[in-house]
Amino acid sequence: MPDDREAMPADPATSVPAVPPRRRRRLPMWARRTLAGMSGTALMAASVTGFWWTAAAFDERTPVVVAARDLPAGHVLSASDLTSAEVLLDDIPHIAWTADAPGALAGLAVDSLVPAGSLIGTHLLVEPSQGAFGNALEVVVPVDASLAPSGVGEGDNVLLIDPGVAPSSAGAGRPRSVIRTLRLDSFDGSAMRLFVPPAQWVWWRALPAELGASPMVLPVPLGGDPESLAAELDRLWAAGHDAEVAALSPFGDQWRTQSVPGRLEVIVPLDLSLVPSGIAEGDLALLVDPGAPRDGTGDGRPRSVLRSVRLDHYRDGMLGIWAEPAEWVWWRSLPARLGAAPMVLRVPDGTDTAAMADVLDEQWHQAWERG
Repeated sequence: MPDDREAMPADPATSVPAVPPRRRRRLPMWARRTLAGMSGTALMAASVTGFWWTAAAFDERTPVVVAARDLPAGHVLSASDLTSAEVLLDDIPHIAWTADAPGALAGLAVDSLVPAGSLIGTHLLVEPSQGAFGNALEVVVPVDASLAPSGVGEGDNVLLIDPGVAPSSAGAGRPRSVIRTLRLDSFDGSAMRLFVPPAQWVWWRALPAELGASPMVLPVPLGGDPESLAAELDRLWAAGHDAEVAALSPFGDQWRTQSVPGRLEVIVPLDLSLVPSGIAEGDLALLVDPGAPRDGTGDGRPRSVLRSVRLDHYRDGMLGIWAEPAEWVWWRSLPARLGAAPMVLRVPDGTDTAAMADVLDEQWHQAWERG
């Protein structure tokens, strides 16, 4: 039924004014994205920090002994071959690291290849006295360290050197020379202890006999080039040897061809102080005993003429002679018997050598008596 009542106006005293609805403020989109990113980053940082705190609490890393370099099978350990590393271990065989560990393990050998950084376990170590490692054999090689006055130590890189053979009347010998470069392992100051395959074992075993002496060693300076050093030393030693050969046989290759059956070679040094103007090959000369002065050990002896000699083979103060055995012995022992090189005095052409010798002997004897 329609309401025919007439709407009554509201009473101003009792009516409540209408309140407009409140509008919500919203952040811009860029601000909301920035806040979301910062919240994610903070959450991630908290998660990582929590992980490391937790991991640190349960981390059981242990310092252990590892190989400082590649160690071949049969290698005898030295302290420098070992170092430490911290690793997570379960039941892996290992040796705990202590300051004394390297020294305690030095002298033992590894029975198989151990790469650098690998764990060293007791299952890898054997006594070197057992000798063989696979096909490796033990050999001890004596070493001459006289070229290194400051000494040679285990672990040094050195040149292994053939000491050579000095030239002599028996032959030209050979110069000193570098054989190879090597690292001194298991070195006690006088010998190396090596574990090598059979072919190398034979070579090392025969080396001292082939050289006629112990091989020499010379340390390579820190940072030095072994190949350059070896080449320079070989050059110097070869030149020195050639000079020794030349001094021993100063008359050239033709000198050797003059030998005859039953005669022996002797090279005699001469004292030229009586011939200030010099003497030449082919000259006739008096061979003179230089004498010996009186001293507290004896009366000495005057200077005197020994004999005359034709200088058929003479050069630079050296007299070459091919002599019968008895005469060879006389010439060979002459410098030792005189205590010095014999002197020579040139005989002028046409001079009576016997008379000249008598006059000189008399003058020298009188001078010795006065002296």
